[in-house]
Amino acid sequence: MNLRKQLRRHLAALAFGPRDLAQFCALGLPEPQRDIKVWLVGMGSPRDVTDRNVLAGIRPLVVGIGLDDDGNRRRLGLEFREARSPQALLGKVGLEFVERVGLEGEESVCLFRTRRPANYCQPRSVLWRRYLDFAYEGWRQQRGPNPPEIPMVASELHALFVFYICPRPIGLVSVVDGDAGNIFPMDLIGQIGRRHFSLALHTKAVPLIERSRRVALSSVPVEAIPLAYQLGRNHRKASVEWASLPFSLTKSATFGLPVPTFSPRVRELEVVQSRNMGSHTLFICKLVEEHGIADGLQFFQAHGFYEEWIRQAIALPATH
Repeated sequence: MNLRKQLRRHLAALAFGPRDLAQFCALGLPEPQRDIKVWLVGMGSPRDVTDRNVLAGIRPLVVGIGLDDDGNRRRLGLEFREARSPQALLGKVGLEFVERVGLEGEESVCLFRTRRPANYCQPRSVLWRRYLDFAYEGWRQQRGPNPPEIPMVASELHALFVFYICPRPIGLVSVVDGDAGNIFPMDLIGQIGRRHFSLALHTKAVPLIERSRRVALSSVPVEAIPLAYQLGRNHRKASVEWASLPFSLTKSATFGLPVPTFSPRVRELEVVQSRNMGSHTLFICKLVEEHGIADGLQFFQAHGFYEEWIRQAIALPATH
């Protein structure tokens, strides 16, 4: 590397912070992850909603939380904390109630807009320099040949970064309607009730799911991460040729949907509600059948701030 390039890299690091601190990263974790706890605060004692919080839409940014009562309260928020002692606060997001969607019995999913995000994974000087770099890259992409489909305002983007302090599982969604079908990776998924899940999509597969009302959600072991990335292009397709996929398939037990043989866990879901969330369509689904257990490390996605925090936490000497 010549002196000019070294100087430019040094100046960029001073201005924008460490460039190897990416926006999003792939992780291999046990399912469910147990490194981060998500707490709902503002309704009496903090409530553990680690396995009950999802993204319902990106623009506007809407969070869904599975609750057994009404979340129409002021000054609610989510706190993202280290699961183990000392349970360090890594980030928080304020919540503004939008609506309550009933599920079954006393269960519901409450939808919230986000406000006043705060991220504590990195020193403020690093955080804001990286925000500046992300904003600059976003500005360049918007003016390039392939602008992002969903441009976001800074406050919601920063709230999204906090939301991804908690690693999110990546699943493969299979759907078939008549002769048309598709399979693609998703991270805007999650459990919102004892037997309810949500999926938030903005892809060409939305009409397929609206018509069929049935999907299979397959977990992705770490060794299949490259295959999951390959399937990302299917978001732009209305249908795929199953025989052209680079892996073998089997059929789900109840719906007979094509699912990868490498998936250790398959959940079959029936759509019971759908609603327009602006950038995305939110599908609320009921769990019909579940097969297998996700042993070993599974594909998760988190923000680079979380990955860097983990790296630094591992590097720190133990205290006694």
